[in-house]
Amino acid sequence: MDKKYDDKLVTLLKEKQKMTDYYGAPLLIKNLPDCDEKGAMDPRLYNDMKKQLRIMAWMPSKLMRMDVSDKGITNLRKMFNAKKSIPCVEADIYVEEKKAPAEDGYQIPIRIYKDKKESQKKPVLYYIHGGGFFGGSQDVVDESVKMLVEKTGICVVSPDYRLAPENPYPTGHRDCFAVLKWIYENADSFGGDKDHVFVAGDSAGGNLAQYCTTRDREERYYLIRGQLLLYPTLNMAGVRDEYFKPGMDQFEMAPKQKRGLSKMIGMFGSMTAGLEPILGTRDVKNDYLNPYTRDAKNNPPTFLTVGEHDFLKIETLGYGVKLYKAGVETKMVLYKGFGHAFFDNTGVYPQCEDCIDEMGNFIMAHCWK
Repeated sequence: MDKKYDDKLVTLLKEKQKMTDYYGAPLLIKNLPDCDEKGAMDPRLYNDMKKQLRIMAWMPSKLMRMDVSDKGITNLRKMFNAKKSIPCVEADIYVEEKKAPAEDGYQIPIRIYKDKKESQKKPVLYYIHGGGFFGGSQDVVDESVKMLVEKTGICVVSPDYRLAPENPYPTGHRDCFAVLKWIYENADSFGGDKDHVFVAGDSAGGNLAQYCTTRDREERYYLIRGQLLLYPTLNMAGVRDEYFKPGMDQFEMAPKQKRGLSKMIGMFGSMTAGLEPILGTRDVKNDYLNPYTRDAKNNPPTFLTVGEHDFLKIETLGYGVKLYKAGVETKMVLYKGFGHAFFDNTGVYPQCEDCIDEMGNFIMAHCWK
């Protein structure tokens, strides 16, 4: 199936990008390829969301609160589990289904993606899907990780970790760490290079990826060569500091879209604060659920990306500054005109493909260091 955009837009994204300074740390800005209006949504995204934004603009705030009832979780899962990508990967990608043992003996389903034409050992990207710790699935990011394999030739491993609230914290986190160890022990069996393992995740998956890195360092395995965190959940407790100062004044929004964007940012921002009952814990300030407040030292090279209108933008970039100032090699990329969750829109928006290019470049650049 054809992409919904011209490939020239991906080229323009690269041509119009620029470096800037963010609290003393380098930040790569990805400007809109075909729009110069400050604070404007990407024209393609706006066209897809304009009806929803108009409704949000006039919806009472009390109706936009997160519903954590059984029915509410079911409805949110339908939204988070929707597949938005368009099948557009042309390479012959082989997908193998396996299982890895969890700490309690549960068999965690995993998928291994690799190019059938590649026979030698390849770097491994361990990609953990997002979904608020209670939703999402491997299917949501299926086409996106296939494009990563197509463009780079690497292997990708994707876990179907157990979700809350049926499996309260820390079950999902421990599942993800168990799969990381399985990858290292079994890389040879699927053509992966155990000495070149990277971990990645989007949104809640970014939190789970950072958890894997934290545990990897704490237990002195040092299995992870680098991490890629896409609009990650890092400051669940909302701890304020010099880099985290939440407020709508932190977001540049085009005047005609400001009311709808403000409601959207506020609505999704409130979801993070409502995760405690879903996770089954009140201890969201610990180093694993709230890595933003943890000492940033001893992390591997880190890639961070987020959208201009993402409710997680402030903590994502703030964390990047902390990593950079702690001496961690850090790359931060900000996509103008986008909000949350663009990685799972392969074939729909050029920013997703450009992000995949950036991820691939980061991985390959750190394979031989």
